[in-house]
Amino acid sequence: MGAVPRSNARCGSPCLASSKFTRTLRRRLLGAAVVPARNLHHGILRVTIEQLLRLAGGTAPARRVRSNLALAAEDLKLDPATLRDLPARIRSHTARQIADVVRLSRPDAGGWIDEIVEPGEGYERIAETLDQTPGTIILGGHMGNWELLAIYLVRRGVRGVVVARARGEQDWLTEMRAQHGVETLPQDASARETLRILRSGRILGVLSDLETRQLDGTFVPFLGQPALTMTAPAAIARAARAPLLPVRCVFNPQRKRYQVLVDPPLWSNPELDSKAATLDLLLRMNRVYESWIRANPEQWAWHQRRWWTKPGSFEAIPNPASRRDKRARNI
Repeated sequence: MGAVPRSNARCGSPCLASSKFTRTLRRRLLGAAVVPARNLHHGILRVTIEQLLRLAGGTAPARRVRSNLALAAEDLKLDPATLRDLPARIRSHTARQIADVVRLSRPDAGGWIDEIVEPGEGYERIAETLDQTPGTIILGGHMGNWELLAIYLVRRGVRGVVVARARGEQDWLTEMRAQHGVETLPQDASARETLRILRSGRILGVLSDLETRQLDGTFVPFLGQPALTMTAPAAIARAARAPLLPVRCVFNPQRKRYQVLVDPPLWSNPELDSKAATLDLLLRMNRVYESWIRANPEQWAWHQRRWWTKPGSFEAIPNPASRRDKRARNI
């Protein structure tokens, strides 16, 4: 895994610093709001969040939803009426997701998880794949409720670690996961550490459907547009001879429950050289994500900057963990 500095034409280093400050401030405000919010009735909290999101229609995340939908509309084959109604459906799902994550922070959330989540199509593939390759990479995405997915799998006996942005030991999301037995590995951890986890027979949970400027990436088609896609999941899968097992947790409005759906595992092609095998796996990985979004477009994280960085706007450098290791060895 490697870190990548971005010198995007629209955003130099001052903008990146500002973005980091904004994320930190937003995270701390959300963390402070969790304790009082989790004591509210779940339904009231969800409705309140949805109204707040509706009032925030002019903010940057809301504008990104509209611009991203416009970019992907042709590939998704969305008709004008569906495209017009989709932002409201996205707000509704986002409100449900936030309220559910707040609910997860309560000490008594365990029984609620068992009531609200159920196995769905392909769920048996988890046991089948883990029997064959205990050190499997669970390929998740910002679809449905990924926090709920990790906790549900741990409650079903799946041993592993989720990879997430390093936010510090006091981050409320990290603490919430730990409360349910989910360990968090910093996103900039070394490849050596991720391989150690897989070779110990534990799963590694990754979310690879969004742009991550701090990590090594390459441009791969995504919903008809070139999109910066992190190479680490495919590269590590190839190095560890482990599959990428696509798993998502999406809300089924008919059943009023989340369902855990599992696609067939993706294996690296051993007949290709390392670079070609990584690219081939990334192409297949993005096609899986595209199929998820087509099936449940309202449940994907459209507010993220998926197509922000443009080809030719960055150079890869070794990630922070690698640089620390080299300094320690006086290289």
